[in-house]
Amino acid sequence: MKKITTIEFLFLVFFTTLSFINPLFSESPNDTGERIIHTKKFTFWIDPTSSVPVESILKTGSFHTITDDFVNFGFLEGTVWLKLEPKDLPDPAKYPLLLIKAHNIDSVELFHKNDGNTYVVSKSGHIQPVFQREFPHRNFVFRIGHEKETILIAIKSEISLQFSFIFTNQRNLQREDYINQWVYGLFFGSLGIIILYNLAIAFFVRDRNYFYYIGYVLFFGLGQLSLLGFWGYFFVPDSYFWKRIGIPVFFSVCLFFFVLFTSNFLKLKVRVPKIARFYQVLGLFALLNALIALFGGISEASIGVSWLSVFICFSLLGVLVWGIFKRLRSFYYFAVAFVLLLITCIVYGLLKFGILPTNPFLEEMLFPIASLADITLFAFALADRIQLLRQEKDLALAQVTSLRKERKISRDILMQSLPKTIPDVKNLQIQIYIQPMKDVGGDFYEYFSPNPYELGIVLCDVSGHGIPASLISAMGKVAFTTQKDNISSPKQVLEGMNRVLYGNCNPQYVTASYLYLNTSTKVWRFGRAGHPSAYLQRASGEILKVHPKGKIIGVFPEIQIEETTHRVEPKDRILILSDGVLECFDPEGNMYGETGLLEFLRTNRELPNHLFKTKLIQDLESFSKLEIKEWDDDLTFIFLELV
Repeated sequence: MKKITTIEFLFLVFFTTLSFINPLFSESPNDTGERIIHTKKFTFWIDPTSSVPVESILKTGSFHTITDDFVNFGFLEGTVWLKLEPKDLPDPAKYPLLLIKAHNIDSVELFHKNDGNTYVVSKSGHIQPVFQREFPHRNFVFRIGHEKETILIAIKSEISLQFSFIFTNQRNLQREDYINQWVYGLFFGSLGIIILYNLAIAFFVRDRNYFYYIGYVLFFGLGQLSLLGFWGYFFVPDSYFWKRIGIPVFFSVCLFFFVLFTSNFLKLKVRVPKIARFYQVLGLFALLNALIALFGGISEASIGVSWLSVFICFSLLGVLVWGIFKRLRSFYYFAVAFVLLLITCIVYGLLKFGILPTNPFLEEMLFPIASLADITLFAFALADRIQLLRQEKDLALAQVTSLRKERKISRDILMQSLPKTIPDVKNLQIQIYIQPMKDVGGDFYEYFSPNPYELGIVLCDVSGHGIPASLISAMGKVAFTTQKDNISSPKQVLEGMNRVLYGNCNPQYVTASYLYLNTSTKVWRFGRAGHPSAYLQRASGEILKVHPKGKIIGVFPEIQIEETTHRVEPKDRILILSDGVLECFDPEGNMYGETGLLEFLRTNRELPNHLFKTKLIQDLESFSKLEIKEWDDDLTFIFLELV
């Protein structure tokens, strides 16, 4: 049996909910037999200043016929007065309750006369605590039946005003409330599941898109609770302030998270920077709009929510068209979800401004139904994003595996090409250390000793790393072997290597040091091609920095190498090295450098030759607070001492 996924379950809930909602809210006078829509029987007059007393309304007001079962006044200043003549009152025995189906009325007052002289008023609306009303309800309910004269109803609201008048009875009202709450329970339960599910994923994947998405869904749900009256009924039944501000505040914050989610998910900062900045401005306006509502500007904030929605919708439509034209995969799911949201927002905005005729089904369920499908599609988009990230991770792992193999091959090439033995020269002790960068190196050395007293040794550093550097290292060794006849001249060896390697290294190059030492004649010659200096430490402790001029190898057809000659005596020491020794950094970013090296040489002048290598490595590790194998550069040095 096929396993039902979370998304499929949500769609099942959505369509089940829709099947219950449609017959419930598609209203007609004959839909249940226990309720009747009576809006068209009322007439209305608008008092723009809210200054006319009830006693003067019938004399002052010029009442007009209502032509829709669900009347829409949009954003309206003043008081709407509604009148129902006794002859139009339904049978009070069958329809004893008047239900004003609206969720966002600040004040609704019903005036009627019992003795023919004095008006009796029944109050409801946000201004009246829920459980102090005649009938505690998320809508506004009044008992009717004893009126003998004209009924007057005064309605005020700072939020877009839509309502219908329905006469019903208590049995039918309770039945509809039961069904409504069951259906809305499914809707808000689905939102809750979506929030919890994505919250768990958010903490697991640490993707900010999920947190923006959760904020969007959470405040959208709170906005719907306010819009449908459940916020005031269940959460703040006694708070006039929070009942009034719920819609503009929650939907403003919802828009704030939506623009963050949209901009970040679609990577607009990189792809369309101007739109990303525009969305940042819209997000700030959304927060400002919420603050306006909190400080009492309910009407202004409600209008602001509508206009912000329009700006976001139309700008995002253009962005999505651009993204689809560019064939950006992340735009596809988003586009499907957004088109549904766009159509819904446009229709809803037109309803709120009174441009389109409306009805209770559209007013209550248009946005919840479309948004549940929209939110679900956004969840698909996030899931697709996670799938893409997983594919990118798998590709990155494959590349890392390939790189590791390349590193191993590079190391094998390099290490196999290095001399297998240390030169055996009379009256000379030698220490050699080479450590490639994390198994991949560009450093290499080679030597030639034609007799027991002469030694020519070259230390090179190839730019870059990996297999190309290793291959150039092998070529460099071959180039060195062509210069054996010139062993005693660093100038000729390095210039000859350049002629061999020129044109074969691009885009890389080689730096090199070459020393020639004759322990019989006590002659040391040194030349360098862009490589670090050599250091000669006398038996007395004096240190000479040897730094002849010379250009890098492999870039120029011809180079000029300067060589220097020194006479050496027993106990004199020579150090040649790669830049990895000097360019050692501590955690604060300070470099070991020549200062650190000279201090080490002075401090360890009496250190036996065979301990030099170990001691220098320990000093570098102590300075960098890292093991040598964790370094980001190759480390090579050659230490010689005459005996």
